[in-house]
Amino acid sequence: MVDVRGVHKNFGPLEVLRGVDLQVRTGEVTVVLGPSGSGKSTLLRSINHLEKLNRGYVSIDGELIGYRRSGSKLHELKEREVLKQRLHIGFVFQNFNLFPHLTVVENIIEAPVSALRRPRKAAVEQAERLLERVGLADKAAAYPRQLSGGQQQRVAI
Repeated sequence: MVDVRGVHKNFGPLEVLRGVDLQVRTGEVTVVLGPSGSGKSTLLRSINHLEKLNRGYVSIDGELIGYRRSGSKLHELKEREVLKQRLHIGFVFQNFNLFPHLTVVENIIEAPVSALRRPRKAAVEQAERLLERVGLADKAAAYPRQLSGGQQQRVAI
């Protein structure tokens, strides 16, 4: 479950999020709607601590994200600890953030090989299985520019 409580986020004098409360239970689908500049992306980026909060907190399955509690105070975690938390938080960016100079398979294995230190061969095998599941097995050697928007989205996920 995702629990957002009293979240405030400022960019200088601009207050983007003002006391946002949101609860998404396991299995629920939630849509965040609003006009451009209303804070949707900032809220989503706050959930996995890509944006640091000015006030409030986010927890997932009862675990604070980006902070640890000491008494009544929150203390920000070190980046290494936040990165460990992010390994368990799925996030699909608005623009697909695929590396244009890498093939589909190379994009998929980049994080497992670089960040998780998985063996390249095992990562490629897993990537190929995932591509098969989403109907893109024939696109493994393609580059992002050769894919449709929907195909790029599936690769990014």
